[in-house]
Amino acid sequence: MSKTAGNTVPCRDCHGKVEQGSDFCPHCGSMFVPELQCTNHADALAAGVCVICCVPYCKHCGKRVNKVFLCGQHEQYEIYEGMARVLGVSDEVMAQYAQRCLEQAGLYSIIYSRKAGPISVGGPDYTLFNASGEFDGHIINEVKVMVPCQEVLEAERILKKLDLKKK
Repeated sequence: MSKTAGNTVPCRDCHGKVEQGSDFCPHCGSMFVPELQCTNHADALAAGVCVICCVPYCKHCGKRVNKVFLCGQHEQYEIYEGMARVLGVSDEVMAQYAQRCLEQAGLYSIIYSRKAGPISVGGPDYTLFNASGEFDGHIINEVKVMVPCQEVLEAERILKKLDLKKK
């Protein structure tokens, strides 16, 4: 791919928009650079780039989870449509406070809330939220603050300073 400012092309794997000349897809972690080495194993080729830390890893250090490449350290994140959960609380006011703080720091964030009634628990619409990462599927009554995958580390640093994130 040639570098042209502002031009995007679709990723061959996820079809997300990627800047021309990019080394990897920020949406799914597919690599566009052949023979990129794993960060942990210099003798191993990378299998993908973690969409959270943007670091290449081999198949032993990372894996695809619901079509998104994540390293071993970040494979537990819930990811939905390019947004990763950085905070989950039952208090909507606390989630709104966290969102405002993140936005004041220049980060984009959304609040995802799915308050389910007793009729919808286990019903067919229960499976509409299909997140990446290892999670137990229990999303009822949790208010989630989500940020783009590449902003997760900065968002967690800010939330930790506010004492809203585990240390």
